[in-house]
Amino acid sequence: MAPLPPPEYYARGEIELMAEIFKRTRDPAAAWRAFFLSRKYDLELPELINAEIDRFTEAVGSIAERAHHGDATATIDPETVGKIWKGGKGRDAGSGAFRAGRSYDIAVAVARLCIGGMPVTKAIGKVAKDHATNATNVWNALKEHSYVRDMGADELGLPFDPNDSNEVGAAK
Repeated sequence: MAPLPPPEYYARGEIELMAEIFKRTRDPAAAWRAFFLSRKYDLELPELINAEIDRFTEAVGSIAERAHHGDATATIDPETVGKIWKGGKGRDAGSGAFRAGRSYDIAVAVARLCIGGMPVTKAIGKVAKDHATNATNVWNALKEHSYVRDMGADELGLPFDPNDSNEVGAAK
């Protein structure tokens, strides 16, 4: 069995996914998840994510600077941080990242079943049931993450390639 890729390999992929989610939804939770992973694994961040981190830190930092210079009205409380986090747009931070992550997990679940030999329609039905959703949502996840169908067993997190009969535990 080939060795598993290092955690940095998966972190790079997740950073790319979080950048795509942020680009599409402007969900700051996705940007901060990417930032966390880049710091943890010493990886580069896309400029779009750097710009969001800079926007947030400058907004909080400018309040702290005003307070440091004696402005008694400059306070950093949860409400202020929430407004800065949302970018003043009234968005619910985290929901875009959650939906995209769930959608990705659904697409991967279907791909795992299919790579193991299950017909796609049966896999969709099983995944819909397992994820407490419906077939339409599963189809939408497959469309949104169409690249998943081209992923190999290792990328899908399978411990073996079901198409390789020489592997221990492979499907027969």
